Amino acid sequence: MRNTALRKFGWFFAIWLGSVLALAIVAYAIRWAIHP
Repeated sequence: MRNTALRKFGWFFAIWLGSVLALAIVAYAIRWAIHP
């Protein structure tokens, strides 16, 4: 595996992880706002 492919996969994984984490935080905040 070349370094460029590994870097592209790392960027894709970082963006995916960030979006999943942000979605979980938003869902938790909405649930906490509805049921404090």
